[in-house]
Amino acid sequence: MSTTPADRREAALEFLRRHGAASTPHIFGDLLSHLVGVEALVRSWGGSDTVALAALGHATYGTHGFEPYILERDNRSELVGAIGPEAEDLVYFYASCDRDAFYPQLTSPATGPDDLRFPDRFAAETSQPSAEYVTLFVDLTFANEVELAVASPGGPTGWTCWPTSARTRAGGRARASPPVPTPCCIRVAERSGGRTHPLRSF
Repeated sequence: MSTTPADRREAALEFLRRHGAASTPHIFGDLLSHLVGVEALVRSWGGSDTVALAALGHATYGTHGFEPYILERDNRSELVGAIGPEAEDLVYFYASCDRDAFYPQLTSPATGPDDLRFPDRFAAETSQPSAEYVTLFVDLTFANEVELAVASPGGPTGWTCWPTSARTRAGGRARASPPVPTPCCIRVAERSGGRTHPLRSF
């Protein structure tokens, strides 16, 4: 029996409810509301089902900006069963990023695509990421930051587009959909296949 995108989405939502995402506090509310908001942005920008499912699961293992997690990494197969292996791989990639080390590379004019080194904070290893994964990481990061900007009590202008480590280099602010490219966004897009947002095909 084949699994449809709607089946995958429902499985993802069931996984999140079962693991307490609705009762897990997040920056401006609960985690489940944030995850659904990020997914909605990805879909509204034309993102694939894989990226949308990754958006739903992106904080499953915690992130460098949000340490609480709802599933131990030893149990990754459970998330794979809910959203599929490709989406889960992107969730792990996003969650494992050491942002203090990676964001400055994305925003530095001196760093080209072949110079990027991805720091996996879980494995304490560094690797050269593929252009595809950098692109997907940037897409997911934009959606995450824009959702926070929209949810911010101060409105979009009350939330900057990158956390502190890259904020001083970027100087830009996230805005409600569709995003407006800032100097930060433009530099990142140049390092991820030249794509700005809204999202294009994957």
